Amino acid sequence: MSRTFVYCFNPQACEFAVVMPSYVAVGVVRTRSRGNSELVTNAFPQLFRARDGHRDEEPLVRRRALAVAKQLARSVIRAPRDQRRFVLIFGCQRSGTTMLQQTFLDRSWRVLIIEEHDRRIVGSDPRPGETEWQDYRTVLGRLRRSPFEVVAAKPLVESDRAVELIDAAEPVKAIWMLRHYQDVARSNVGRFGIDNPHRDLQPFCSDEPLDWRCRGASEQTRETVVGLVNEGLSPLDAAALFWWARNQLYFEQRLWLDERIRIIRYERACNYSDEVVGALSDYLEISLPQRSIARKVRPLPDGAQATMLHPDVENLCRALWDSFAGCPDL
Repeated sequence: MSRTFVYCFNPQACEFAVVMPSYVAVGVVRTRSRGNSELVTNAFPQLFRARDGHRDEEPLVRRRALAVAKQLARSVIRAPRDQRRFVLIFGCQRSGTTMLQQTFLDRSWRVLIIEEHDRRIVGSDPRPGETEWQDYRTVLGRLRRSPFEVVAAKPLVESDRAVELIDAAEPVKAIWMLRHYQDVARSNVGRFGIDNPHRDLQPFCSDEPLDWRCRGASEQTRETVVGLVNEGLSPLDAAALFWWARNQLYFEQRLWLDERIRIIRYERACNYSDEVVGALSDYLEISLPQRSIARKVRPLPDGAQATMLHPDVENLCRALWDSFAGCPDL
C-alpha cells in the first residue's frame, strides 16, 4: 500500500503541516517574523474512524504512521544536541508500560517512542520476538542521533540492569511502572494465554541465569520460586509469582535511593490522569498536552473482583506491594 506525505503551506499563518491519509494537522512548524522556526508541540493529529477513541486500541499501522509524521516534522526543527535526553521505563510486563508510552508520552511532538522490537535496540537481524538490548553504548549512540528532545524506551527485559543502563544513558529520567499483582496476573493470562506464566517461571527452575526472566534474581528469590512451583501453581498463581520476582529487582538494586527514577502507579495514572500528567511534565521538564491525554485514558472500573491465589503467593505479593509504600513516587 503506497502512502503519500504532503506539506501544506499557509502563507498567512506562515506555517505548514505534514498531511497523511486519514490524518489532519499532523505537525505544525511556524515561522516567526524574524525568520526563526519553531515546532508547535501541542498540535496533535485528529484521527478519523478511531475505533473507540482510546490510544491503546489504535492499530499498529496507524501508530507507526504517526511516528513517521513526527519524524518528518522533527527533521525540520531538530532539538539541539545538548537538550536531548532519555526516558527509560522499567517494571514488570503488563504493568501499564505501553499505556504510559502510547497514551501519556506519545501525545507530545517532543517525544519519540521507541518500541520493544525496534531494530535500533535489538539489531538489524534479530531473532523473532527479540526484545533484549544490544550493547548499551551502541544502542544509546544510535538513539542519540534522533532529532527529538526526549527518546522514551521501555527496556523491560533489562529491568535487572536498571542502574547500569541509567548510568549509560545520562542525561536520563527513569520510571518504574507498578500495578497491583492481581491485575497483572489476570492481564498476563488474558493477553498471553494460560501457559505463559509457567513459561516465565521455567528459567528459575531449570537454572538458566542468562535468561532475562530470572537474570539478576537473588538466590533467595530463585529458591522461593522453585519451591512454590514444585508445590503446584495455577496460571494466575504463576503470573502473580512472576510479578513478585520481577518487582523484587527494584529493591535488590536499591532503586529507592536513586534520584533518577520514580514510581508511577498504574491505578493512579488511570484514575487521576490530570495529576499524573502534571507531575510527569514537571519530572521530564516538558509540557505534555493534558487535554489530549485525558481523552485517551480509561478509568478503572469500580469493584474489581479479587482473585483467589495460593496463600503463600498471596502473602509474598501483598508484602512486596506494601513495601512500595513510601518509595519515591512520581
